[in-house]
Amino acid sequence: MRKLESFMKKHSSMLLSIASGIGLITTTVLAVKATPKAVKLIEDEKKEKNEDLSVFDTVKVAWKPYIPTGISMFSTLICIFGNTYLNYKTQASLISAYAILNKSYKEYVANTKELYGDDADKEIKQKIANTHYDNSKYIHKEDKKLFFEFQTMRYFESTMEELLKAEDMLNQELAATGRVSMNEFFKFLHLKPLSYAEHVGWDDHGDYHEIEFNHEKIVLDDGLECILINMSAWTLDFDDH
Repeated sequence: MRKLESFMKKHSSMLLSIASGIGLITTTVLAVKATPKAVKLIEDEKKEKNEDLSVFDTVKVAWKPYIPTGISMFSTLICIFGNTYLNYKTQASLISAYAILNKSYKEYVANTKELYGDDADKEIKQKIANTHYDNSKYIHKEDKKLFFEFQTMRYFESTMEELLKAEDMLNQELAATGRVSMNEFFKFLHLKPLSYAEHVGWDDHGDYHEIEFNHEKIVLDDGLECILINMSAWTLDFDDH
């Protein structure tokens, strides 16, 4: 029994999606089967009354064959709405979990700097950057620099001019609208957007402040220079604000 409950909880979204698909097919089939019966009832009533039926009389005569169709349609809608609610609830739970991790990370960084100084903090970041680095993907180019975006742990190649322009455009967007997502920063850099980055961003809450960017030069294990990008405090569950 416990295994069944665990299976249902784990796969509830998939099961509801399957049920919704089956429900749509069943509703269509039942509607097709009910239509000839309803037409016959209407024709019989016309012959009996020897006159055309009004809209009300037509519905009154023909509704019974569609009862199974209505039940199937109602059940399908329950599955669809249930799956939508479940996905929303799951997404909200994930965002809450990210918020807790974000808070813990910020506390860790603050305490690391306080106990061991900025050099130790830089060494840790450099170690993390090396962990995510694949030297087969990047070749040093004269006109490009290698950057590591620390929030999403992603490398990309660009110029310093393009980076500064993207940062300036992001702050301009924040000043104009009061809210920007991290994906907008990636858009200005011509990088692929990330699904969760739509839920991360900055909101000035009516009190404008610029997003601060910190650039730290580090050297990777193969000797290639890289610029690590850090941003000022961002907000999780950004799209719910």
